[in-house]
Amino acid sequence: MLEEYLAKRKQILEERLKINQDKLEHNMIAIVESKNKIDEIDSMVDEASEMFSVKAREDSGFKNQEINELEVHISAYLTENETIEKNIEKLNKELSVVEMCIVQAQTTNVSRETFTIGQNTENTLLEKIKFCKDIVSVDPMRVKIELQEIIDLLEK
Repeated sequence: MLEEYLAKRKQILEERLKINQDKLEHNMIAIVESKNKIDEIDSMVDEASEMFSVKAREDSGFKNQEINELEVHISAYLTENETIEKNIEKLNKELSVVEMCIVQAQTTNVSRETFTIGQNTENTLLEKIKFCKDIVSVDPMRVKIELQEIIDLLEK
């Protein structure tokens, strides 16, 4: 049951990660396109004709306005990218924890029952503590159960 939950959580995290990465890539492409458009507009400016022509000055005003709008869009994309990058970082951290828990669950044969107390109680306690450390952010109720078992073992 725990492995099923972890597998579903991993799938959800991977989907969210892909969505964020796609959005980040889309924004980066939009930034490049906006910068190219700004360069294109700048290259169309003819300074000699602007000095002597009223029409050229009006066109220049429209071009400057368009450039300013593009720069505002670029700024918005950059701000959004910062947020997306933070989300990606958080998702990657949680994904690594979930993957570690999956490995731990597969190697320690975790069930809702307690661990059997073997001859070496010290190793059992150490395994329980490591297990608790690995799953504390994913399954706090299980951690609580395991810690109570450790307390019970130590009281014996």
